[in-house]
Amino acid sequence: MKEIIIPSVVFLFLTVMVVAGMVFYLRLMLHRTEIEAMSEYRRLAELTVSNQEQLQAQLAELSTRLSDVERILRSVG
Repeated sequence: MKEIIIPSVVFLFLTVMVVAGMVFYLRLMLHRTEIEAMSEYRRLAELTVSNQEQLQAQLAELSTRLSDVERILRSVG
């Protein structure tokens, strides 16, 4: 009976270790994928902020030009 129990326990232990190793590896790969996705989101957020700042600058310039045009029209009329 002991001849079967000890090898069975060793085989079960090795099986559990292999499965645990695979789970750990798959979680590591999932984590790496999430990190890459988050870095891409961060890059897109920075690009969006940059574009928004440019649009704000253009809007401020257009507002200045519009007020100048309004001032000129009022002085003519």
